[in-house]
Amino acid sequence: GKPYVDIKGKNIDGKEVALSDYVGKGNYVLMDMWASWCGPCRGETPNLAKLHQQFKDKGLTVLGMFVWDKEVNLKKTLEEEKIAWPQIFDSEGSATDLYGVNGIPQIILFAPDGTILKRDLRGKNMIQTVTELMNKK
Repeated sequence: GKPYVDIKGKNIDGKEVALSDYVGKGNYVLMDMWASWCGPCRGETPNLAKLHQQFKDKGLTVLGMFVWDKEVNLKKTLEEEKIAWPQIFDSEGSATDLYGVNGIPQIILFAPDGTILKRDLRGKNMIQTVTELMNKK
């Protein structure tokens, strides 16, 4: 139930972008902190893709937060995994500290007003949680 903490970074085109460009704007935001070398992170990609496809036009934004990795690996991995949702490269390296994250993937669901609804979402639990929430809207 805590409010989000803003994170500044870069998008895949190298332009400045921030978490606040997405969170607190009236949509639910499912933020995935991940890295290219993280097998469990890449294992969540099909689940995130399913939610992105199902709810992107119904009030859900899936957002990647690329952490603990090199910027050059982001574009390559997006192409390999066919990831279509927006990404923020954590260029300042502060995202995991700001959210007290010690391991990835860390998937956080934000309410439309920017408060944190759920953390540690993964797999079937993530799909069920988000689907139930979006179907109540």
